[in-house]
Amino acid sequence: MGTICFVILNYKTWREAAACAESILKTQQGQDIRIVLVDNGSGNGSEESLREEFAGEKRVHVIASEKNLGFARGNNLGIRYARSHFEPDFIVAANSDIIFEQEDYCEKLREIYKEERFDILGGDIVDASRTRHFNPVARNRQYTLNYMRKQILVSWAKCKMFQLIKLFHLKKAIAGHYGVVSDETGRDVKDGSKNLTTREEDGKSVSADSRVDERMKDVLLHGCCLVFSKDFFKQMDGFYDGTFLYAEEEILYYLAGKYGMTLLYAPEIGCMHKEAVSTNFVMQDFCDAKIFYFGNITKSYRAFLALMKKYE
Repeated sequence: MGTICFVILNYKTWREAAACAESILKTQQGQDIRIVLVDNGSGNGSEESLREEFAGEKRVHVIASEKNLGFARGNNLGIRYARSHFEPDFIVAANSDIIFEQEDYCEKLREIYKEERFDILGGDIVDASRTRHFNPVARNRQYTLNYMRKQILVSWAKCKMFQLIKLFHLKKAIAGHYGVVSDETGRDVKDGSKNLTTREEDGKSVSADSRVDERMKDVLLHGCCLVFSKDFFKQMDGFYDGTFLYAEEEILYYLAGKYGMTLLYAPEIGCMHKEAVSTNFVMQDFCDAKIFYFGNITKSYRAFLALMKKYE
C-alpha cells in the first residue's frame, strides 16, 4: 500500500489550511499519508503559524515560497516536494478551503484506481450547505481557437463592466442579481437563498443542485480538489504553469485530451468546499472580487490561447 500525499496551497489564510490538514489527519487514520502545506508567499506570518501548529507532527511538512507564485506554480512546488520525498501513488491537490469528512477516502481512492485506472480524478464536491455539487463541471466541452477568442473577449468585457460599476457606484443596483447582500458590518457576502452554481450539460448551463451518481470519463473537473495518479506524471509534471490564477482545470482538460490521458469523475469519494476563502479574505468588496476574477481569467485565457496555437 503506497503513500497518498495531500498538497494544500495556502495564501494568507493559514487557519483554513490548518483546518484542511486537520480534517485529513482526523479522518484518514491508519493510512499511509503525508501532507505538504505550501505557503504561497503570504507574508502575514502564515508560514510560521503553520509550522508552529504542526510542530512534532511528522506526517505534515510545511514548505514556503518567498513570493506568491499563483495557483499552478504554487501547487507544482508542493507536487515536486511530494514526489521527490515520498514517491506517492497518488497526489491530492486541494485548496485550503477544502474539508475532508469521508473516513474511507484513501481506501476508496485505491479501490477506484484498481477498477478503473485514471490519470486525473475528481470526486463529489459539495458546498457548505450540501445543496450544490461542483463536479463534473462539464461534459464534452470542445475547445477551439474561436471558442477561446470569444472567452477572452467576454471576460475582458465583464472586467471593464465591473470597473465602470465601481466607478459610478452602481454596485447596489446589480448586487442582488449576482446573489450578493451586505451583512451587519457592511461586508459583501453571498445570499445563501440563491443557488448560482451551474454545470454544463450538452452545451447549456443547468443548476448544480443535484449529485451525479455515476462515474464519468473525460469530463471537465473542478480544480479545487484533484487527484493525480502515478500515470499522470509519466506525461506531465503538474499543472501547466503559464497562468497565475484561474482556468487551470480547463487547461488540464485540454491537455489531457491531447495526451490521451483519462479524466474520471467518481462519486464514491468526496469533500466539502467552502469556496474562494483566500480571494474573499483579500478582497471584501464584491466589485473588487469580480474585477480581480475577470482580470486574471482574461490573462489565463490569453495564455491558454497561446498554448492552443502550438497544438492546432
